[in-house]
Formats: sequence, C-alpha cells, structure tokens
Amino acid sequence: MPIKFRTCLTALVLAGAVLPSASPAFAWGCIAVSEEGSYGYSYNYNSESGATDKALNECAKHTTTESTCEITECDEDS
Repeated sequence: MPIKFRTCLTALVLAGAVLPSASPAFAWGCIAVSEEGSYGYSYNYNSESGATDKALNECAKHTTTESTCEITECDEDS
C-alpha cells in the first residue's frame, strides 16, 4: 500500500473517531417483547412513535401469529 494512501486512510479513520457524530443528542429507543420471548428493538430515532413502530415490527418478524409483541421500555436518551 503506498505511503500517501495509508496516510490519507489513517487521517480519515482518526477524523471519524474524533469528530462528533451527526446524530441528535437525545434520540428515542424502544424494546418490544412477545409472550413467547421474541424481541425487537430500535435506537437513534427522532420520535417516540418511529422508535415504537420499529421495535414492534422487528419483534413481529421473530414471533408467531399467536403471540403479541408489546413495548416494554422506551427511552429518549438511547
């Protein structure tokens, strides 16, 4: 690997580690669990409803139609 390329690559990696992320300081995250133990989660959503929908949809993908997923926890600082 040429030295110039390696130097640029190293600089990009370090910049990514040092610069603050573009995500909001407070973002919503939720956990959904079914009666049979399946679960789904979400994180880094701008709204509680978006985080809730994602967690419920992820839980539903892993459970049977006889089981219901419910939100067990939502937090704005996730």
